[in-house]
Amino acid sequence: MTPKDQSPTQRRSTISMSATKRRNWYYNPVSKIQSIIHNLDAELGQLCSQCSVPNPPSSSNINVSMNNITSGATVAAGGIGSGAITRHKSMISNQNSINKLLARAQSKLTSGLTTTISLAPDAQKRQLRHVYRTRVINAYRNRKIFTVYGNYNTVRQALVSRGWLEKLPASRYAALQSMSEDILLENARRGNDYETVVISKMINQFPAFFIWQSKAQRDLFADARPFRNRVRRSQSLDFSTKVGLVGCAEQERWFREDGVCGMSYPRFYRLGGKNEEERKAFIEDYQQTQARSLLRYILEHKPDELIDIDNGTIASSNLDFALTKVKRMVEQAQHNSLDDARFKPPTAAEFVETQTFMLQSAEVLKSKAKFRVTQNIMTEYARLATQFLEQIEALCPDYRWDGCRNLWILKPGYQSRGIGIVIRNSLNDILQWTSNNQNKKYIVQKYIERPFLVYRTKFDIRQYMLLTVGESKVTVWVYRDCYLRFSSQEFTMDDLRESIHLTNNSVQKRYKNKLNRDPHLPKHNMWSLDQFKTHLRHVGAPDETWSKIYNGFKQNLVAVVMASLDKTELVKNAFELYGCDFMLDEHYNPILIEINATPDLTPSTAVTARICPHAVKDCIRVVVDLAKNPSAPTGQFERAFEVNYSINKNADVQHPHPLELNGKQMTIVEKIPFPMLTKNNNRTRMLRKILNNVKVSAGHKLTSTNRKKQALQYSAAKGFPLPKRKMGNNCIFSKMPGQKI
Repeated sequence: MTPKDQSPTQRRSTISMSATKRRNWYYNPVSKIQSIIHNLDAELGQLCSQCSVPNPPSSSNINVSMNNITSGATVAAGGIGSGAITRHKSMISNQNSINKLLARAQSKLTSGLTTTISLAPDAQKRQLRHVYRTRVINAYRNRKIFTVYGNYNTVRQALVSRGWLEKLPASRYAALQSMSEDILLENARRGNDYETVVISKMINQFPAFFIWQSKAQRDLFADARPFRNRVRRSQSLDFSTKVGLVGCAEQERWFREDGVCGMSYPRFYRLGGKNEEERKAFIEDYQQTQARSLLRYILEHKPDELIDIDNGTIASSNLDFALTKVKRMVEQAQHNSLDDARFKPPTAAEFVETQTFMLQSAEVLKSKAKFRVTQNIMTEYARLATQFLEQIEALCPDYRWDGCRNLWILKPGYQSRGIGIVIRNSLNDILQWTSNNQNKKYIVQKYIERPFLVYRTKFDIRQYMLLTVGESKVTVWVYRDCYLRFSSQEFTMDDLRESIHLTNNSVQKRYKNKLNRDPHLPKHNMWSLDQFKTHLRHVGAPDETWSKIYNGFKQNLVAVVMASLDKTELVKNAFELYGCDFMLDEHYNPILIEINATPDLTPSTAVTARICPHAVKDCIRVVVDLAKNPSAPTGQFERAFEVNYSINKNADVQHPHPLELNGKQMTIVEKIPFPMLTKNNNRTRMLRKILNNVKVSAGHKLTSTNRKKQALQYSAAKGFPLPKRKMGNNCIFSKMPGQKI
């Protein structure tokens, strides 16, 4: 039936049914929206009850989704009775209704999200706390907890990159450490300071298994046997102090072996105490040095520059005295006679003769006074002087470092960075200075008057040494890289200021460079090793010069460590990084000056900014990586020497004594009243017998006969007393190859 054939009542009924269908079409999407809102409310409530933090959809996504629904509804409405105005108005009305529902939906979603976000911090804190505590427990189980005192950020970064967690000292991030754990967790983000502090708070109950500390700090967590950057030893043999280095220099002659172990160190005396015998020994050495200085002076000048037959004020008897003095030294060194080594007090006539020589020789050396002799006689004196000086310098190579000024350098026994150091050439001034500063324990050391110079400027070489103590081995590591430190002024012995003679960076940074010094020298007063090698080639040094220098470094450092082992606490996992300072003589032979237990590792110049971080990183490679993997790379550190030792397993942890010697002392030589008192010279006579299975890079073996012979020759030549030997009948060590007990 067509609409025209229908009655008006039927026609109105049909239109009403069509409108109802259209309304259903419009309201179906709204029902779906309401269903979605209901489901979202249920899900949000469930998520909140579970205390989890979901990622809620953004409002833009909601708008896009709702607009798509609205667009679909509009298209559907537009497809019904298109062209009818009434239908279009109805569509607009229904569209407005949908928009209102969408706004309500967005309002409910926003309200639900606000509730969720307000609960998120608590849930996040609980989650972070659980994650951090898991990391802490794993770090403890794997022994990966460390503490670093001071601004050694390179050490921190190296350990953190290996998965270690830091246990902060009280002084680091002090303000953050005073905050509560909840506040720290709220602000903790990956890698920031809050995370570091909150982890440290959780880790506080556990010991540290790697500790980088200062020398003065007490050793904590000894029971855990952590990697600790301190190797403790007796003060008398602590080579990181000037007093201890003197003690090691006295002992090292018992461990000398050519090409393996040997120490080149300027002559020294401890005048800071009340030891009269050492004071007399220094006076005798000063007088002998004055005699050699006078002979060297006449060799460095032409005969006609030295004599004035008419107006000369210096008698030739002073040259006779000097020649006799040096000749006696040569005979004593060659014969090695115990009778010659005995100290014989001078007679009254000898005392007067000596004082006369000291006064008149000082006039020659300081005021250039002339001799009252003929040219032929002076030529003969020069010939004899050449002969005797060559003989004594062959027996005592360190005499080659002396010039004709008789200069001595005075150093406080327990200070560093150039503090309190002075240079003097008057015997009275030296004795008076040390007497007035008894509390500083001054060491008097022969000044090197003939060093190797670079562009007329003095320098020293900073070399790193690493000492590690394992389960049963002590290993000496030497760094293949180093750098040079220059003085800011040109070298001269006419001016004794510290700006000329002390090359410490802490001293030189206080002075400006001399304006007219050589332009080849660096403005920041440091050279890298490559720059120094280039200079050696430039001055025509032999090709193997650096290899000779580097091997000399190793021999000096091995000798120092060997001499100190007797009074060293060999605690497993202990290690220490040292800064060792060397000079070179005119023949490129290295001379050990001092060793620092806390070297400056700050990037003060471009040179140190490169080498210092690398040295620290390589130190961590040797200490940490090599302990777990014997084939791990060690960077620039080279294993120079290795010693096996036996540990007393029952040793007290707080006061370990890993090397134990049992026996009764037996005196071989009666006590000799010689002026040079070698303090504590009986402590390490038997130490070399415990060094079994010694490994060195050169493949040499330590022998007893050669070492004893060299030591006796050296002692007699220097005027040192021949020490007593200590024997034991129940020692707990094994003797070395070729050694008889």
